[in-house]
Parts: sequence; C-alpha cells; structure tokens
Amino acid sequence: MAENILFETNANAWAEIILPLAIPKTYTYSIPQHLQSKIKEGCRAEVVFGKNKKYAGIVKSIFKIKPAYETKEIINVIDDEPVVYPQQLQLWNWISEYYMCSEGEVMNAALPTHLKLSSEAMILFNETYGEDFSDLNDNEYLVAEA
Repeated sequence: MAENILFETNANAWAEIILPLAIPKTYTYSIPQHLQSKIKEGCRAEVVFGKNKKYAGIVKSIFKIKPAYETKEIINVIDDEPVVYPQQLQLWNWISEYYMCSEGEVMNAALPTHLKLSSEAMILFNETYGEDFSDLNDNEYLVAEA
C-alpha cells in the first residue's frame, strides 16, 4: 500500500529525530499542527525514512527555525510522556562520539526491544504446528501457505 508522504505545508515547528539506524546524523521532520501540543523531547515519533520505510525515532530536539530544505512530516507521536530523558540523550551523544558510532546505533543498543518499531517484519514458520491449517482464518491460511 503506497502512502502519500506529505511535505511541510504550514508547519511552524520542526523536530530533530534520532533514527535506529547506522546513519551518521539525525534527520529533521516538520511537526504537523495537530501534533505540536503532544510532541516532547524524548518521545518516540513515527516517521518515514527513504521511500516508504517507517521507523519509530526519538525526538532529540524541537525548534522553530525553518530549515533551508524541504522536510517530511512526522506521522504520529507514539508516547504521551518521554521514554528517554535529556540526561540519556546527552549520554547517547557522548557514547556516539567516544566510540565513533551513530546515535542511532546507540539508540538501537540502549532501548528495549518492545520500544523499537520498524516497517520490517520477519515471519517464521512454526514447525511444531504441523501441516493442518484447517483452524486458521483466511489471512492466516494465506500466510501459512506462502
């Protein structure tokens, strides 16, 4: 399902997002009007990186100065309260500089698995279930057959 990625229109705030990837920098996203009251530094934000891959990044900073380039919009703010505090963000920055890695790599190592979301999924076949798919619904059956 292809989604239309909106570029900033009436945004008056932007966020620097740490993505859980081994990329050398953070990326700036515009904050839509309806999310501006909800977003906070340290919260997870759902963003699109690249063509259509969705990630849950951490909001590193929020600012009002418009970048000199077009930015994609944040899709959603996942948390009501920060899951990472300013001291942790400072520590992540120090770790990334000291160990010469990206903040995304530090984030990937530091966050518990259930807080990391991405559009990549891995499906494994359960060998112990057997070959009888009669009690599966239509969608489960299609996946099992594939």
